[in-house]
Amino acid sequence: MPQTESTTRSAEVLAELASLKTQLEQVGERIDVQGAVQFEIAKLLQTFHAQLEALPRQVTEIVKTAIDANNQDKVPLTKEVLSRLDQRLSHLGVNSHIMKQVSHLTLRRLGPATAKIRCVFIVQSIPMWDALADIYWAMIEDERYHPMVVSIDSSQLGVSQFGGEDEVHKSLTVQDIPHLRLNVQSYDALDILRNLMPDVVFRQQQWDSPVPPGLRTLEITFARICVVPYGMGVLANPHAKDASDEAYADNYDQQYHRFAWKVFCETELTQSYYRSFDHSDPDKFVLTGYPKLDKLAGARGKGEWPIAEPHGRTFRIIWAPHHSLAVNDEGFGVFHKIYKQMLEWAKSAKDIQFVLKPHPALAFNAQQSGIFGDGGYQHFLNSWSSLPNCAIREGTYAELFEASDLMLTDGVSFLTEYHLFEKPLIFIDSGVHAAFNALGRLAERAAHRVETFNQMRQVALDYKAGKTWKLDKERQELLKVLLPHKEPASRIILDSIAADIQSPRS
Repeated sequence: MPQTESTTRSAEVLAELASLKTQLEQVGERIDVQGAVQFEIAKLLQTFHAQLEALPRQVTEIVKTAIDANNQDKVPLTKEVLSRLDQRLSHLGVNSHIMKQVSHLTLRRLGPATAKIRCVFIVQSIPMWDALADIYWAMIEDERYHPMVVSIDSSQLGVSQFGGEDEVHKSLTVQDIPHLRLNVQSYDALDILRNLMPDVVFRQQQWDSPVPPGLRTLEITFARICVVPYGMGVLANPHAKDASDEAYADNYDQQYHRFAWKVFCETELTQSYYRSFDHSDPDKFVLTGYPKLDKLAGARGKGEWPIAEPHGRTFRIIWAPHHSLAVNDEGFGVFHKIYKQMLEWAKSAKDIQFVLKPHPALAFNAQQSGIFGDGGYQHFLNSWSSLPNCAIREGTYAELFEASDLMLTDGVSFLTEYHLFEKPLIFIDSGVHAAFNALGRLAERAAHRVETFNQMRQVALDYKAGKTWKLDKERQELLKVLLPHKEPASRIILDSIAADIQSPRS
C-alpha cells in the first residue's frame, strides 16, 4: 500500500499506543511504592481513555484521507486497500484492549490494603434490586466490609435510549440507601467508579448492552467482578438436542461470567450449567442459594396491599404479565390477547381486587409491537387505574406477594418466586414460549397451568371459593431445590468473598 496520509496517520496512532504501553512497563521498573504505582497507572488510564475518545476522530480522518486520495486518483480504493485499512484498525483495537486489561489487572493486584473490603453495587433497576439487597444490608452490619451503591442510566432490553437513573435514585432514597448518582457521560462514570477503588463490583445483569459503554465488562475488570443472577435461570438451550444439552449459553456463558472473579449460584443445577461450558475455573462457581429468595421470604407477616378495603377484606389477585409478547408465535406474554378481557372482568368483579404487576419491559415491548396503536397501552393503564378495585404496582414486590391471595402470570421469574408464599399460582401458557430447563419444568409442574383466559378466570374463581391446592408435593420439591442451604445466601456470599479476597489468585 503506498505511503499516504492515511497510512501515516494510522502509524502515528499505533506509535502513540506503543508509547503508552512502554510507559506502563516502565512504571513497575522505576517506582516501588504501591501508592505511587497506583497513581501512575491511574494517570496512564486517563491518557488511555483520552486516546479512546480521540479514536473516532482519528479513524474518520484516516478514512476521509483515503477517500480524498481515491477521488484524486492517487490511491485506488480497492478491496485490497480497504482490507489493509481494516487490518490496521483491528490491530489498533487489539493493542488498546491488551493495554487496558494489563492496566486493570495491575491495579487489582496492587489494590489498597484497606482494613475493609470495598464493594460497589451498580444499580440500574429497582425491580432487580431484591437480588442484591440482602447482600448490601449484610455488609452494612459486617465490620469486614465497606459497601457503596451507585445509580446509573440503562437501556431497556439494550435497544432503547439510556435513561431511568432518576427513578432508581428516587427509590434508593426512599429506602434510605446512600448512593452516588452516575447520571453522567459513561466514561466519566467509569472514572468516578475507579476512584472509589473497589475491591469488588456487583452489576445487576450479565448483559452488556443495557448498561452504558463505560460500565461494561471489559471496563470494570480493575475490580473483582462478582455475579449474583438477577433472575432464576429456568430456560433451556433453544438448540439442545436432549436434556443433557440444555444449558443456555446466553444465561450462563456471557463474557461477564467468564471475566467474573466469583459467580454465586442459586441451585446445584445452575452451578452445573455454569461449569459445563469449560471457560472458567470451576471453583469460582459457588453454590450459595439465591439471596433474592431470602429477601422475599423476609416479607412474611409484613404484607402491604395498595388498594383500600373500606368494607372489609376482599379476595386479592396479582396479575403479572411478561414482556415477551407472543405476537409472532414466539414468546411467553399473552397480555395482548387478554388485556381487554381482564379489564372487563375487573369491572364486573366488585368482590375481587386486582393489582397489575407488569414486567419492567412490558411498556417498551407493548409500544414496539405496534398492536396497541399510539397511546393504546397507556390508555389501558389509565382505564385500569380508574377502577376502584384495581391498581398498578412497579418496583419491589415482596410485601405485595405476602398480602395477596393468588397470582396470575405468563412470566418466568415469578413462576419460581411466588411459590415461597405457598399460595395458588396460575400459569397462563402461551404455547409458543422458549423451552424450560429442568428447574423450569419443576416450577411449571408446581403451578396450575391453563391455556385460555376463560380457563384462567374459572380456576381463579374456584380458588376464591375455597378449592384445595393439590400441588403441594410439587411445590415442596421445587422449594427443596431452590433453597439448598439453611443459612442465608448473603452470609455464605460474604464469607466466600472475605475468605478469598487476599488469595494469590484474587
